[in-house]
Amino acid sequence: MNKIFNFDANKLVEKYGTPLYVYNKETIIDNYQKLKSSFQKYYPKTDVHYAVKANTNLAILKILEEEGASVDCSSPFELLTSEKAGFTSEKIMYTGNYESISDLEAAVKSKATINLDDISSLKRLLSFHLPERISFRINPGIGRGGFEGIVTGGTDAKFGVPYEDASKAYKLAQINGIKRFGIHMMTGSNNLEPYYFAEIVDKLLTIAGKVFEQLGTQPEYVDIGGGFGIPYHDEEIPLNLELTAQLVSEEFREKCKKYNLGSPRLKIEPGRYIAANAGYLLSKVTGTKSSYKKFVGIDSGMNTLLRPALYGASHQHFILGKDTATEPVNLCGRICENSDIFAKHIYLPEAELGDIVITKDAGAYGYAMASNYNGRLRPAEVLIDQGRDKLIRKRETLKNLFNLYPEDL
Repeated sequence: MNKIFNFDANKLVEKYGTPLYVYNKETIIDNYQKLKSSFQKYYPKTDVHYAVKANTNLAILKILEEEGASVDCSSPFELLTSEKAGFTSEKIMYTGNYESISDLEAAVKSKATINLDDISSLKRLLSFHLPERISFRINPGIGRGGFEGIVTGGTDAKFGVPYEDASKAYKLAQINGIKRFGIHMMTGSNNLEPYYFAEIVDKLLTIAGKVFEQLGTQPEYVDIGGGFGIPYHDEEIPLNLELTAQLVSEEFREKCKKYNLGSPRLKIEPGRYIAANAGYLLSKVTGTKSSYKKFVGIDSGMNTLLRPALYGASHQHFILGKDTATEPVNLCGRICENSDIFAKHIYLPEAELGDIVITKDAGAYGYAMASNYNGRLRPAEVLIDQGRDKLIRKRETLKNLFNLYPEDL
């Protein structure tokens, strides 16, 4: 692999250094439009809310705003960034968890649609504000994800109102004067099975049927969350988006009719599907070691791309300009943790000091999870747009870090 997005990777490294995240505008737009057209083909009242947490870069949000997307935010910072990108309040949704009063105040100030994580969240909100419309995130007692660490539903998940308490949550909201409602569910991430998404619709609308019958009203929207996966390895079968949209829409119409839920808007929250394969991480080999195993060390680490260390996620890695794999190695970073391993026992060409390692599918949950652990600096980000490269986030400097200290220290 010598080029990324038909762009000379060596030139990018020479110009911007490493570690470096590189994104492609065309891929972002294509991914969003495929999702939107597939779902709206079968259910025209579908809204695509990009999950800002996947990649918070302002330039990427501006691209999606120009394409007509909506967003889903999970923090005051994401709300502010979305507003700066040009998203209007009717296109912003806020889905937090264990929301503080200040979190909820920020969501109210932005006039975002709010999905509450718990009955206790409603009580905190009502302590200072009575919203016109509210939604609860429901935990259906089941969940599934590409990795155990990204399952967000089920009895071990920290998210959502247990489905047994859903009616109680909505009744409390109604008693307090709230008259407009939505309902939300998000049970996992990086799923590649179309029938899983139909299963989610079935489960959520069965719960919704009972809730809204008791309320004597209908939901304005039903949010089935995200979880639309991508293949991180060649042997994985990509998500059949057309079949997914068809199955979801058929199940949605059938259950809305069965439970007298009217014709609510259908909301989805893709993050990874839009951003992941639109990004690469470029790193430089800083050393090799023949120990009990062969190690190749690079100037990225778990501070740059946390996913492998956090929950065992894996990516494909290549050495720029070298094609013939010679021996199994462990690819690692420089962080002082033994979990700072990008890949174990993978076959790579013989690595030499200064070689460039290319990591695929790094556009989602990459920079957004980056940190300064071990005093390492966060990387720069670059956007490729019609054959031109543009810096969209500067490389962090030591001065940036020291500026956070009070002057009298």
